[in-house]
Amino acid sequence: MPKFKPYNYNQTSMVVINYQDQLQLGTFEHAIHYLIDQKLDLYVLQQNAR
Repeated sequence: MPKFKPYNYNQTSMVVINYQDQLQLGTFEHAIHYLIDQKLDLYVLQQNAR
């Protein structure tokens, strides 16, 4: 008979999340993602990061 560990409801678990799938078209989050990814010029921030 196998020995199983007792299940603990207080334990943490890893959940795989695909953030691209979470962005639904027409939501505020999608608009922010689009503005930062497509419209903003992040060149100045990239220079300071180096």
